[in-house]
Amino acid sequence: MAKIFLNGRIVPLEQAKISVLDRGFLYGDGVFESLRTYGRRPFLLNEHLKRLLFDAQQLKIKVPYSLSQLKTAVLKTVSANNFKEHYIKIIISRGAAKGHGLDPSNAAGKPTVIVLCEELKPYPRSLYEKGWRVIISKTPRASVPTSKIKSLCYVDNMLAMMEAKQAGADEAFMPDEKGHIVEGTVSNIFIVKRGKIITPPVAEPILQGITRALVIKLAGRAGFVVKEQIIAPKDLNTCDECFATMSGAGIVPVTYVVKKKIGVGKCGPITNALIDLCKRETSALTR
Repeated sequence: MAKIFLNGRIVPLEQAKISVLDRGFLYGDGVFESLRTYGRRPFLLNEHLKRLLFDAQQLKIKVPYSLSQLKTAVLKTVSANNFKEHYIKIIISRGAAKGHGLDPSNAAGKPTVIVLCEELKPYPRSLYEKGWRVIISKTPRASVPTSKIKSLCYVDNMLAMMEAKQAGADEAFMPDEKGHIVEGTVSNIFIVKRGKIITPPVAEPILQGITRALVIKLAGRAGFVVKEQIIAPKDLNTCDECFATMSGAGIVPVTYVVKKKIGVGKCGPITNALIDLCKRETSALTR
């Protein structure tokens, strides 16, 4: 039976309860982070917690835990679960409301803080060889304040993912209002053109992904040219390689846009080199 952290206590998942008036449930009024373990050790935990607390601050949620206390809560939750590897989700909502009303001052008390853990199954090798098939979604990534906050409101991403599944694809790349390709539903986007690695700039409506930042750092350290610049649909159709980054799977090659091959239709050499660099970064945790 999985165990979770809920407002200061480790409890069995089946016994965990929050109020039906919790503003995270009522309005998506909260933030979250997702990450994974390597060798049962949470990867880039500090970076995820810093972003979590920053995003909560943007929503003016007064988190009742420090970064150090949240880190302890995560480690206790991992320790309480007997999984070989863990998928971790940390959630902070504004807490229960006094009753109906959008006004945040309507919150009744302290924020709700949850750390979920579930078993993380190994990703198949074929994922990193054959890669993902993606679509360009009809659902735009709007330039609004929450586009840069990992909030609990993921309805637009969910609609885009539904489009992808209906088209037999693995992921949907979302455009902004100008038609630029900016972000996947669960991933950041990179393309490779003539040896140069390109990713949308942070001025676009994107989440500044933790794995995105790691890949940029590792690529630069290895001597690759990395540029933050706008990606148009034509760039996606003419690039040599494409890949997506996220905390769970790391780097996933993107080999088809609908039925059109990217490159030769399998993981490209630069993407493969970056996957190897990330493996070296995480292998130290599994020793």
